[in-house]
Amino acid sequence: MKNKFWIKIVLGSFFIVIFLVCAINYVVDPYGIYNTNFFKNKPFSHTQMRIVKASKTAEIKPSSIVLGTSRAEIAINPNHNYFIQPAYNLAVTGSTLYESKLFLQNAIKTGKLKQVLLVADWRMFNEEKMRKVPDVDNYFNPFFKYAYLLNFKTLKNSYATFKNKDGRDQHYSNGQMDNYFLTEYIHLSGGHLKVMNNDEKTYYSNFTKNNTYKDTKKSSFDDFKDILKMCYENNIKLDIVFGPSHIRQWESFDYHLGINNFYDWKKSVVKVVDDESKKYKKAPFRVVDFSIYHSLTAEVVPTDPLAKMEYHFEGSHYKEKLANIMLDTLNVSSNYNDFGVELNLNNIDEHLERLKNDRTKYIDTKKYRKEVFGEN
Repeated sequence: MKNKFWIKIVLGSFFIVIFLVCAINYVVDPYGIYNTNFFKNKPFSHTQMRIVKASKTAEIKPSSIVLGTSRAEIAINPNHNYFIQPAYNLAVTGSTLYESKLFLQNAIKTGKLKQVLLVADWRMFNEEKMRKVPDVDNYFNPFFKYAYLLNFKTLKNSYATFKNKDGRDQHYSNGQMDNYFLTEYIHLSGGHLKVMNNDEKTYYSNFTKNNTYKDTKKSSFDDFKDILKMCYENNIKLDIVFGPSHIRQWESFDYHLGINNFYDWKKSVVKVVDDESKKYKKAPFRVVDFSIYHSLTAEVVPTDPLAKMEYHFEGSHYKEKLANIMLDTLNVSSNYNDFGVELNLNNIDEHLERLKNDRTKYIDTKKYRKEVFGEN
């Protein structure tokens, strides 16, 4: 009898603990996926941003979305008048084309999607892993989020959220990343130039260069074609842009992978867009290149560690001010008439030749390589 009594006590205690863990995680909701709203600030939501954005899509039912990597996530404000409202930034740090396809599928399911901006990043096509988060496919199941209730990592973050009630979120409600944290990182790391020099030494050292995912060996262009197909079949307006990173970034690319691979990738994107348009007997989606040699992308990098750049954080990430100019250009309302080149099969070869010529005018490759890689 005593044994049965203690078994009941143990089992009862066990279920009470389970209930309390689930209840605390649900009430505190450290990632903002249950909408309990007892704690407004979610300083740990960025640790689970893929499932956060998957959940928010169903809630917001956006008419417009942004797809891309952290470059788009931090720079593109979906409240800009380029977008049909409501709009949501669905770009995520380190996103692949495969993951972007999943986010697009999920947004289409809401039945409201009309417009997509895909900030096509070369690394999305050449990542080491097709899924940056192994179980990302499950995130689009509306019930999967409840798996986080009985989770002690969630409980740890619930406690930290409760303790840090005034903690700063890393994202705004529209999905855009708050640039405060990257700004602080630049400041604490010794300024723009030092961060650029450190990052560019290794940035492209671990990617493939044949537009496949290293782990699965699958072609990323298959996912790209699926994105085009979904937009055509659902009458969604799609713009594809190559973002305005600093021109130093392409010198890092050249050192690690050879700049011609970057140019060939751009041409492949244009060709696939044209090929897919013919299948649907519709006009090709717009492809606009902002990763060009221009005064905006060749912004002078200050040597003073306290000086602030106007348009860039470092070589890879650009600021909202430059992204707004890009969106204005897409809206045909920009003061920079020479910023951004709309591409098609008729002008792509000429455009790439111009890039090669402009490169020699805007940057001294030998000087850059000595500065960053120590070459003589």
